[in-house]
Order: sequence, then structure tokens, then C-alpha cells
Amino acid sequence: MTEVAFGNDGDFSDKAMVMKVNTNLANELGNLCQRVMTMIFKNCEKAVPNVDPETDFNEQDKALLASAEGLFARASPAIVEDQAIQKYASELIEMVWEANKYIDEMAPWVLRKENPARMAVVLYVLMEVLRYVAILYQPIIPTSANKILDLLTVPADQRTFQHLKHEYRIRAGSPVSKPEGVFPRIEMPELVEA
Repeated sequence: MTEVAFGNDGDFSDKAMVMKVNTNLANELGNLCQRVMTMIFKNCEKAVPNVDPETDFNEQDKALLASAEGLFARASPAIVEDQAIQKYASELIEMVWEANKYIDEMAPWVLRKENPARMAVVLYVLMEVLRYVAILYQPIIPTSANKILDLLTVPADQRTFQHLKHEYRIRAGSPVSKPEGVFPRIEMPELVEA
């Protein structure tokens, strides 16, 4: 959907599709979700970290959350006004890039030993970003987006665009299950060699 403007002709190839799925979904979104949820499962007593948004978030946390909270405002005009599905999807992909940059900078795997309380905050922030992204991905990839929302413990009745507000943040202390990959890489050697 990111490759062709709605209503226009475009090229399609199996190889390009596999590359897009593996890059944007498996490597970027899927890997981020797996890393975050695995760390929570292993290091936060198998529950959503218990953080206080009023006191625990630093400026970097607030900036990333503000970007996630503004994602709907950035992405929705692409659909509503322009019917530009590719622009909508690109906004979601860029949000995932921001989250991946944040996780690399915050390095929760290092914080696990040095500052477990800060690690918990970083992981919670990333869960919230994933919540926004997954809710907005539902029109494009509904089954996979809902698998992410399940992993994040988002209640089934809080998954609409109306729930893209901080009042519906993920509830601290909610038990999480051992995460399973949402986007397995597609291995198609015949396409890579072609």
C-alpha cells in the first residue's frame, strides 16, 4: 500500500512485496513489538510496568508520546481528504522508525541492570506507542494489528480511533502473556535469486 498512489497504476512484483513485508512489518514493527513484550515478560513480573505518567516520564518520553498522540491527526487527512492510503501507511511506518530510534537510544537491555525503574518506564512508553500504531493499522492489516493489541493487553472495546487518547492508556499491572511473533519473515529464495 505504500508503493502505489490510490487510483494510479503501479508496478507489482512478488519480490517487492516480500521485501516490504520483511522490512516494514517483520524487521521494524514486528521486531519492536517482540523486543518490548519479551523484555516486559521477562523483567517486569509478566505484567505491564507500573509507572506514573505524571512523574516518571522525562522529556524524551513525552516527546515520543506526543508524536504518537499526534499520529491520527497526521495520518487521517491522507485517507479522508486524499484517499492516499500510501501516505497513511507511510505515517505509521515513520512512527515505528521513531520508536525504534528511541529504543536504541534508551537501551532498556542496559537499563535492566543499571536502572530497572527507568527500564520499566521506557518499556511502558513503547507499549503506548505500539498501541497507537496498532489501532491505526487496523484498517490495513486488521488481524495482525489486533494480535499486537492482544499482546499489549488492550481491551477489545478500546480499539477504535476514539480510543487514541491518553485517557485510554494501557493499564499498569495487567498481566502479559509470553509474546509470539506477529510478522514472521517471508523466506522465498526463488524471489531473492531472481
